Amino acid sequence: MKKYLLTFPIILALSLLTVSGQFFSVALIPDSLLENADLVLRDFDQQFVMNSVNSGTETVRKVWTILNKEGENEASLYIIYDKDKDVKVKQIILYDKSGKKIRTVKQSEIQDSPAHIESVLFSDDRVISFSPIYAEYPYTVEYDYEIDFDNHISFGRWMPVFDYNISVAKARLSVIHSADNKIYRKEINVPHGSTVSEKGMEVDSWEIRNIKAIEDEPFDASITERVPSVYLMPAVLKYDKNVGTSDSWMNYGNWVKSLYIDKDILPSEAKIKISSLINNIPDTLLRIKALYDYLQQNTRYVAVVLGIGGYQPFDAETVYRTGYGDCKALSNYMSSMLKLTGVKSYPALVSAGRHIESIFNDFPNFGQFNHVILCVPFKHDTIWLECTSQQIPFGFLGDFSDDRQVLLITENGGIFAHTPRYDAAENSMKCTSYLSIDSSGMAKCSIKTIVKGLQYNELSSILNSNIDDQKKWYYKNSSLPSLQISGFSVRNDKSMHPSATIDVSLSSQNYASFSGKYILLPLNLINNQKPIRKMLKSRKSDIEIARSFTDYDSLVYRLPVNYKPESLPKGMDLKTNFGKYSYYVRLDGNKLIYVRNCTLNQGRYKPSFYNELYDFILSISKADNLKVLLTK
Repeated sequence: MKKYLLTFPIILALSLLTVSGQFFSVALIPDSLLENADLVLRDFDQQFVMNSVNSGTETVRKVWTILNKEGENEASLYIIYDKDKDVKVKQIILYDKSGKKIRTVKQSEIQDSPAHIESVLFSDDRVISFSPIYAEYPYTVEYDYEIDFDNHISFGRWMPVFDYNISVAKARLSVIHSADNKIYRKEINVPHGSTVSEKGMEVDSWEIRNIKAIEDEPFDASITERVPSVYLMPAVLKYDKNVGTSDSWMNYGNWVKSLYIDKDILPSEAKIKISSLINNIPDTLLRIKALYDYLQQNTRYVAVVLGIGGYQPFDAETVYRTGYGDCKALSNYMSSMLKLTGVKSYPALVSAGRHIESIFNDFPNFGQFNHVILCVPFKHDTIWLECTSQQIPFGFLGDFSDDRQVLLITENGGIFAHTPRYDAAENSMKCTSYLSIDSSGMAKCSIKTIVKGLQYNELSSILNSNIDDQKKWYYKNSSLPSLQISGFSVRNDKSMHPSATIDVSLSSQNYASFSGKYILLPLNLINNQKPIRKMLKSRKSDIEIARSFTDYDSLVYRLPVNYKPESLPKGMDLKTNFGKYSYYVRLDGNKLIYVRNCTLNQGRYKPSFYNELYDFILSISKADNLKVLLTK
């Protein structure tokens, strides 16, 4: 592979960037980098030398000091490659805590294996891996490797601190490229990079030092917002014959759109099948649903990572004949079926996951989207379809892709849109319980629970399992002591606003405590809030409550004969920035009625508000644990 020759000033600049320390004694690590750390990145040097728009060489030197077992799990070498990459691991060396060399790892100890996982059917990816191990912590491992690459269209994201409890002594990134081969950059929590230019060549470089480890905090913001990172994006996108530009999201979308050309063609037999499914359905919405039901019943998700498979879908005919596809291919297949019925739809690139990541509106890049769903503009609203799940209700996204910015791939290029946000009233759980308490403290209970929205989504895997597994789940997750189920049923309403109703009849030994003439009755064992961790140190992260929800609880107790409460709690009505909570208790003959409402609001707050959030949830927890003393 041809490599550029660099003149002295640039060679000197690079040498200054790549000088590494010779001593790996743990005693040399500052105490500030050991605090809260499982792993210390002593030295990290990553360098790209671009020989053309899409080919070049990446060299990496990475030195980890592993402080404990948790750090050991994070310090493994894991390099994914394909036919467009040639990987050479130069050396792996282990050092003890004093910095003395233990040994050089043999090449035979480094694994080279297919990168297949269960959900990957079509893949030419392989992985080179090595997991360090030594009898005594702490110890150090040094990795040196080189990758020659072609068809390079993504630098990914340089983020030395990729998880909690990792500190960094020193890390550098450099990219050497022709001045004509422009590379865009986005810097997060890192000093602006420097650029050295000479004779048509440029060296872009970044360096960070002494980055302390971050601890996981309750309700914290995404770690990607809090650590140093650099995103790089080539101005010209070139993969084989597919060429485009990344100067705007619109043009990036045009390049992605070019990968879909002629991928929506279905065979005649598929067209006949689709027509038979919808011919007797006049309503357009019901037609769309019929096709979506067909998709769910006749396809399943597999990952496709052959060549440009990470960006380009399999054609619709292949999905029709095999029944397999990844998120791009299944969304494209659904879009192809809709096209036959005259319904327009668009692939939507999304950063999927339970955590909602912010998208850089000013910086097109490959690093922020990891999934594709389908957008169907419809009358005064939009239908969003998750095409990889065989169970998710039609038109419902769940917390995997709700409430976030997505990029629609349209005939006019990339256009931003926003997926639905489910509010507190939609994400509800209503639990109505009737409990008969006897004089021994045993409770016979009838419990009806209705879940909606994202609280429905939380239980989706259970709702779609068999009744034996559902009972096992209930036994495992119920807080009722010594329970025995006598009746159990689940009704699953998979509409666009899904809900499920769970009816349970059971007995619970020792629900209430019995002692002489007294019975101590807990008011709420069924839906009990646990306190969150108290911050003993200064809070660092913003508070992020990702989703809103509301719980409604009503418990009606039939008291034992001749027993009555000595006194009743006065109730509570609490309102804060984070939500609201109320409960009341009243006596109606021999019935004790307890009603509870709790709402948590989605939102983001400064770290200084954490004590207020802690106090709010602690107040709820204390109220949920109240007991009433019954006496004859």
